[in-house]
Order: sequence, then structure tokens, then C-alpha cells
Amino acid sequence: MEETRWLTNVTWEQLSTVLHELNCENFSPFLNEEFLQAWFSQKALPVHLFLLYKQGTVSHFALIGESFKKKYGLTFKLAHTNQTGCPRNDQVWIEYNTSFGFQEHQNRFFFLLLKELERQHFDILHVSMTCEFLFPKKYLNGLCNNADISHGFRRSLSQELSVEQLISCLSANSRSKLRRSIKELHLQFGPVKVAIAEGLDQKLSFLEQLKKLHIKRWGDSAYGSGFENDVFEGTLKSLIKNEGKLCEIAKVSAGDTLLGYTLNLIQRDTVFFYCSGVNLEFTSKHIKPGYVLHLALMEHYARRGLSWYDFMGGASQYKQTLSNDTVVFHSLQIPTMTFKGVLSRLKNYLANVAVILAKRVKPSQGSHPL
Repeated sequence: MEETRWLTNVTWEQLSTVLHELNCENFSPFLNEEFLQAWFSQKALPVHLFLLYKQGTVSHFALIGESFKKKYGLTFKLAHTNQTGCPRNDQVWIEYNTSFGFQEHQNRFFFLLLKELERQHFDILHVSMTCEFLFPKKYLNGLCNNADISHGFRRSLSQELSVEQLISCLSANSRSKLRRSIKELHLQFGPVKVAIAEGLDQKLSFLEQLKKLHIKRWGDSAYGSGFENDVFEGTLKSLIKNEGKLCEIAKVSAGDTLLGYTLNLIQRDTVFFYCSGVNLEFTSKHIKPGYVLHLALMEHYARRGLSWYDFMGGASQYKQTLSNDTVVFHSLQIPTMTFKGVLSRLKNYLANVAVILAKRVKPSQGSHPL
């Protein structure tokens, strides 16, 4: 027997009950119960809950936020998977996005979700930063859907891995620069070391120092620093105060000289690098504090027995240099069967077919333009 339910403006108590009933750990750290609880304590806008029951037991569910977008003189109602749809509330970000539940029911769940969204007058389902091993493949390459592709980077770890072994896998140019950087740091300041914050007071102190460095680096950028957003900062503080095992803050130094801080999310065998505050005061041609910081942390987490150091999304050069594996992220817009949804489906279909045809039409080698 199959049943679905739509809960409007779901509370943390309701979501917590469903999470415990399903008892299915998600790959994404942003869908971890600890992270969700911290986010719910800070977000200002509501999210809804769509559930699929099998034989009276929760089989699958997803959180759904909503927003409105004007285009072609029309107003479209968007559903956002596991986000509110408001940038201020969602700046805490989400990657490896998917539904909650066992994969064998996922295709059926999203079919029913799109039907429910149509009943709720949503025109488009937006799924940010999902990937092939977490989402039904038929939606990733569907001609009626709109998809943006981005990349993430990660590094495999083994318990015996050292900084020197990590460097030895890089290009000759990178090997030379990073070995020189570590040598200069050692000679000028002392050996590179990692300290993990212990106790609430030290965690909050480390976070405050990370915040200052992060704002100094990103405050004047196009998107600004997340620490200038009270929902972002409040979520991280709430996460730390929960004193769970998901979040930890690391301090990396050379002797007594600070290189920087990172906030990391630890789940299963993976450390997800979330954000950092790097001390750029002594960055020079020969000293690369950000690179050295990540090398030291990779060695640290390898010795703790973790298998992956995940930089997550973003094509920054340091991520590409230090990684040995790439993750392809898909951000999808899947139209429903409302009137405006059908218009979006048609537009997407024509645009995608045009791209496919353009790739196929190639002049023969011996042909010449008239």
C-alpha cells in the first residue's frame, strides 16, 4: 500500500520525528540531522515536507522551499529541494543534494513529487548540486529539463599518507613550489602543525578568528563573506553548540605563526572542507600558506583513518592542484505539468535539441564554403 503526504511549514519537531522513523543516513553532510537542526534554528523562511509511505512506513521524503521568478512576462512558482529558495537563508549552501530514503524507491518518489508539486501549483522543481550516484539518471539528461554543470574536487587518503607523498604526486612545478614553501616556513617560523579545537569555548574562539580572516578575504567580493549573513553565522554557531560529531574547526600553524583555520564536516569516511580563514599577511612568491594548510590537514585526517578529503564545489586552482578525483555536480530545473511548466518544458526541449544538432553538424574535411 502506497500513500503520500504534504506538510506545510514543517517544524523541526516534525522533521526530527520523520528522520528518526526513516533512520537512513544521507551521504551529504548538509542533510545530516545535526546540520539540519542548526539550520532550522536560524532560517527565517518556511519549508514544506513531502513524504512517501510504503505499508504505512516512511519510505522517502524531501524538504521543499518556494520562491517566485518573473520571466517572459509570467510569474513562475519554483520548488527548491532541501532549500528555502531565499539566498540569505540558503547561503549555508548544499552539495550532494538528494532526497532522503533508500535508492530503490527514488524514481517513484520523484514521479510522485512532481505530481504533488503540480497540485500545489509549482511550475518548476529546482535541485541544486546533485550528482549521478545520488539522483535518478533520467532527470539528469532529460531534454525537457534545464541543467547547469559544475565540478568539485577531492583527494583520496590512506593512513600512511604524508605531506611529502602528497606533494610527490603533483606536477614538477607544483612539487618545487610547495617543497620550497614548506622549507621557508620551517626555517622562518618552525614546523607546520595542526590543532583541532576542543571544548565549546575553544571552538567558538577558533570560529571567531576564522570569521575575521574570511571577511578580510571575501568581504569585498561579489557575493561577500557568509559571516556577514546572520543566518549563515548563526547556523555554524548552533552547529558547534550542539557539540555533535559532524563539525570541527582546525588551526594550522608554522611554529607559533598562524597559517589559518578551517571548518570541516566529518561524515563516515570523508572530511568535507567547508570554509577557511587563511592568514595572507606573509604570502609571497615562495610561501603559499593556503596550499600548505590543506596539505597538513590531509596528512592529519589520513592518519585518523579517513579515506577522502573533499574540497566540494568550485574550480579554484588549489583544489584542482591538490585533488586526484573530480565530482560532477548537476543543478537541475525540472518543469511540472502546469501550463507554465509545459511552456518551460517546450523551451528546454527546443534549446537542448538545438545544442545536440549543432554538435552533430560538422563540415566534411574536403568541403569548402561557397
